[in-house]
Amino acid sequence: MHAAQPSIELLGFPGCPNTPALRDNLRAALGSIGEGWTFKDTNQEQLPASDPRRGWPTPTVLVDGRDLFGLLAPATPSMGCRVYPDGVPEANDIAEKLKSEAGR
Repeated sequence: MHAAQPSIELLGFPGCPNTPALRDNLRAALGSIGEGWTFKDTNQEQLPASDPRRGWPTPTVLVDGRDLFGLLAPATPSMGCRVYPDGVPEANDIAEKLKSEAGR
């Protein structure tokens, strides 16, 4: 039995050096889960100025609108870079968090 896919969105923008690495790791994580899950790749620079998703630091993975790694929702739509304590999360860490979020 397959778990229903949560809404997964990668927020980033072309000038962010960590966005490509997180995109690759997210893609690998989804492949390892084996459910055929996909994600929406969102360029924050193309969102309207009032869109609250612009406020998440880049890169961020949202699952059902919440940060996969527990960061609280931003108060203002002001873009900035995200620094993860141990560097860009690895595919296996992302996969474990996604499984947990999906209630598996």
